[in-house]
Amino acid sequence: MIIEKTFKQKFDLTLRQTLPFVTAFLAAMFMATQTHVPRLNSLMPSLTLCVVYFWSIHRPALFGMGSAFVIGLMQDLITGVPLGLATFTLLLTRAGVSTQARFFLGKPFVVHWWGFALVAFAAAVVSWLIAAAVLGIVAPVGQVLISALLSVAVFPLIYGVCGVIERGLLAEEP
Repeated sequence: MIIEKTFKQKFDLTLRQTLPFVTAFLAAMFMATQTHVPRLNSLMPSLTLCVVYFWSIHRPALFGMGSAFVIGLMQDLITGVPLGLATFTLLLTRAGVSTQARFFLGKPFVVHWWGFALVAFAAAVVSWLIAAAVLGIVAPVGQVLISALLSVAVFPLIYGVCGVIERGLLAEEP
């Protein structure tokens, strides 16, 4: 016997399945927002990296490589960095972190934070090297490291927000 889902059930399921992508999209849009604080725009933490890291561990089936690609490409186009830079970084993060998801699941938050710190600094170095090769100029390494530090600093907030979303909106239906 086949039971057809109602429109409300289909809508609810679609909403649940797209929330990881939507949170990454919102993070990318927030990163592209210009502030009027001197030098803050060049030292923006990588919020999308935080979100991609979270969903790659907690819901990798709902945030796949395609999602990471689209978010990265959109971020590249909006922020004006060399095309493919954020895309490559987010794809590497998604691929690398999702393979380690079993290790992270069930571990205390501090283990997730430590793992993210490694990813954030690795992503910063890779982005810095690629940007230097593509643009032919070397950006100050201090800015890159401060941006990575800011990413690590805001990670608990992003992790908490994504955790609330996961528990509340992505919970399995009874």
